[in-house]
Amino acid sequence: MNRSVLALAGTIALASAVHTAQRHLQHRQFLELAVHQAHGRMLEVATTHPDLDPIWVRNHPDHVKEDESGPLLMCQWWLEFWRTGLNLGVFTTAVLRQNAKNFMQDPTALKAWALSRHGRALQSRGQRDRKHVVLLNAAFEEAGGPDQYPECELGPVSAL
Repeated sequence: MNRSVLALAGTIALASAVHTAQRHLQHRQFLELAVHQAHGRMLEVATTHPDLDPIWVRNHPDHVKEDESGPLLMCQWWLEFWRTGLNLGVFTTAVLRQNAKNFMQDPTALKAWALSRHGRALQSRGQRDRKHVVLLNAAFEEAGGPDQYPECELGPVSAL
């Protein structure tokens, strides 16, 4: 093979690699934008529909009063927002740790995590999901959650 053919093949390979990297970056930016748009929709729903779907009452009838379902659902959305952001690399471990600490200062948030943390640990799909559970569990324990909700404890919680 002559050098001009090799140079052309190298140029094409380099252009292809650059194009692939640009597409990956554009896709990542699109996902980051989607996370921020979801955040805006969450806030809009929270302010316009305070009494949301009573799914928490149906799923935890022994622990959740009817008027708590909407606020617990809002807490669930925040948890999912942070999990998604961590999975996409939008949130760092340090940012999520601080958000979790602040989140657990709210009694409703503490209750939401108490009722859902075991299921979240079992449903963790990857390293970042497990990190999400570990960070939220640490904040939950620091805030005294296990002592406030002993009836929700199934034993030691791990992220598998």
